[in-house]
Amino acid sequence: MPVSKCLSRPLSNQTSKILLLMSVRRFVLLAFLFSTPAALAAGAPEVKSAEAVSVSPAKMQLSEKMQALLETITTPDMALQESRKYQQNGQYGLAKIVLQHGIELAQSSGSEYPELSNELEYAMPVLQAKEHLVMGEPDEAEKILQGLAEKFSTDQRRLNEITALLGALSQSRLRASAKLNNERDVARDVRHRLSQYYDEYGVFPNYAELNELLPPGSDLLQNYEIVYFKSVPNAYRLVLRNLNNPKNLLKIQATGLIE
Repeated sequence: MPVSKCLSRPLSNQTSKILLLMSVRRFVLLAFLFSTPAALAAGAPEVKSAEAVSVSPAKMQLSEKMQALLETITTPDMALQESRKYQQNGQYGLAKIVLQHGIELAQSSGSEYPELSNELEYAMPVLQAKEHLVMGEPDEAEKILQGLAEKFSTDQRRLNEITALLGALSQSRLRASAKLNNERDVARDVRHRLSQYYDEYGVFPNYAELNELLPPGSDLLQNYEIVYFKSVPNAYRLVLRNLNNPKNLLKIQATGLIE
């Protein structure tokens, strides 16, 4: 069909809508292309720079209580003594803050106070590591000691002390492993004897019969004593106390070792 005839024919409603949409889209596109960056940004939400973002005072400074405490510490020597009090109570975070305050006091007066730096960087971490060892937390102790070994690799005196503590840590792990193995052996043998009794009589023993089955001072219980036992025909619960460590209780029941 000739083009002239196409143009002369009236447009349908659908065609009119399509052309209208095309015109609107073209207008928007042109407006976008020829708008300045400032004009485009005018309607956008405001974005603050990193410097303009405010930080709450609580995140920027110490608590008022801590600030008041630090104001009472006016000399490096006072800082060292106060820090050691916190360390004795296991409050290492507070001890660190006080030590840092003491270092700032020394610097502001133009003097040197190496005892504070030694306490912060070496003596206090060593004390923490020893505490972890005593508490039976060898992994935490090792983490601290390995960090100190790297930091003071050229200081032979300190390195010797760190190496000695790492040796004590290894011994602690061996003792813990032996203790665990001993508990498992005892629990296994006790369960075996009670199972044998059950197979023979069809019930578990009562307390008097248990003392005959597991007599105090026997090879099996040479490091343990019975502190609790309760049984029903097809189940039991037994608690043994370690004679070398009274706080250590070994709990056994018909289903096995209870953690």
